[in-house]
Amino acid sequence: MRKLLIVSAGLLLSFSLILVVLISLAIEDRPRINRQVVLTPDHIERAKRIVDKHRYWVRPGMFAAARIMPADADLAVNYLARRLLKGSAHLTLAHRSAVIRLSIPLSETPLSRYSDRYLNIQASLVETDRLPHPRSIQVGKLSLPDALTDMLMPRILEWLRESPEYKASLDSLRMVKVSPDELTIVYRWRGGLSHGMKASIIGEEERERLLRYQRLLVESSRIGEKELPLSAVLSPLMRAAAAQSTEAGPRAENRALILVATAHVLGISLKRILPGKTNWPRAEPQVVTLDGRDDFAKHFMVSAAIAAYADTALADAIGLYKEFEDSRHGSGFSFNDLAADHAGTKFGEKAVASETSAQQLQYRVLSGIEDTDLMPFWSDLPEFMREAEFKRRFGGTGTPAYEEMMRIIEQRVADLDVLQ
Repeated sequence: MRKLLIVSAGLLLSFSLILVVLISLAIEDRPRINRQVVLTPDHIERAKRIVDKHRYWVRPGMFAAARIMPADADLAVNYLARRLLKGSAHLTLAHRSAVIRLSIPLSETPLSRYSDRYLNIQASLVETDRLPHPRSIQVGKLSLPDALTDMLMPRILEWLRESPEYKASLDSLRMVKVSPDELTIVYRWRGGLSHGMKASIIGEEERERLLRYQRLLVESSRIGEKELPLSAVLSPLMRAAAAQSTEAGPRAENRALILVATAHVLGISLKRILPGKTNWPRAEPQVVTLDGRDDFAKHFMVSAAIAAYADTALADAIGLYKEFEDSRHGSGFSFNDLAADHAGTKFGEKAVASETSAQQLQYRVLSGIEDTDLMPFWSDLPEFMREAEFKRRFGGTGTPAYEEMMRIIEQRVADLDVLQ
């Protein structure tokens, strides 16, 4: 019995020592990849082309291919790493293979006790007749045998398939082709989304939260004016959020009310955004304005929703892309629209940046706000410029004249009382 105890203790000690050694080899003091996400209107335009091709040409049952430039594939990987893991990534394409490098702060992993350390991961992705297969995985100074990767990959894919949205994506994928010039994703579109995938986009708890704010909006719209300022829409929703935040996190409450308010300002049903079994009550139609203009209210709320549910880089890039499109085909490039976009982005960012920031915003709105607390002074900003006029006056983005206008807008937005 004593020998058994000694052997057991020895095995336990050996296992502990091995685990310590593996962890020390895997984690590092600094990230090997540390990149900011820089989204531009050109990136948004190229992504829109891919989406438009799918919408207008791809029918259920058809095979299609999405071709992505190397720089865009690299940007997408880095964006997802920053968005999902608060890390950074870099993707390099080669002939029939790619190399991905990823740095993740341990605060975003089960090893959060080492919050000031990093996982630095590098892997080769080798083209196959279906999905790329990982090879030569290195975590810090620790190299994983390919045999271990071969054993784990089927289990990882099986685990992913348990989630409806991942299952639908994996089932649609037919091949990923890699070359130095482009990443080609071949897929078969099955048509629409499964009910399970629709339901999983936003969880049941979040739907209940959205439904609560939608009901409040319906009640207020029935007794309210046909035209009203955005501040009058947000104030009662924020009041309800502050009361509810004693039971739930203020960030989640703010995110939900922003989405409900955005749908109302745009005049669309939540059912259109979130299909499923939920019976969304319809509010009475209202014209919502921001500082007297309904287009400002739309710009503000759409940017706030993107920032609250995605992030500020994406919201800013989409807003700027919209202005470039308007300068070519629509009402023209308007710096005051960008001011509304930027104000909405900062509002959405503050609403969900942290539990403290979310609660501060609730209290600030509860103390009383007007539209001028949401929208900076804008009447002296150039608007309705066609592309030729915009280029003549400002020379494009990145020029001193353009950057000075953006500096003025950003300063005015930063000075808004609601963001203090």
